[in-house]
Amino acid sequence: MIPTRWRTVLEEQLADAEARLGQAEQYLRDGEGGRALQGGYQAVVAAASVRVWMVDHPWVRPVPPQEMQRRAQLQFPNLFAAVASLDLQQVLTSPWTATSAAPYIAEARAFVTETTERFRRWLQTT
Repeated sequence: MIPTRWRTVLEEQLADAEARLGQAEQYLRDGEGGRALQGGYQAVVAAASVRVWMVDHPWVRPVPPQEMQRRAQLQFPNLFAAVASLDLQQVLTSPWTATSAAPYIAEARAFVTETTERFRRWLQTT
């Protein structure tokens, strides 16, 4: 069973992912592709962290920060996995058009939605 404190942490991570994604979608509508991509990336990181924690329960055994980062990146969907393998600072601060960022934000939306659904199902079994 998941301790209440950790359930709250995971729920807050997903809420953060949703909020960042909502902001990224607004940036996309405003034509700010670079800012949209940054928000989408942060949303993916938050959702990927939840996926890791559903498998490697931090209330049983904490995962060291560098290992957590590695495991989270292994959860990234395709486009974001490619971004994570590059010089992240350079990619996220490069000028992106809304058109070029749109597939990334769509992928981030699908990833966050799927993670949230997976989390709800997982809660029912723990």
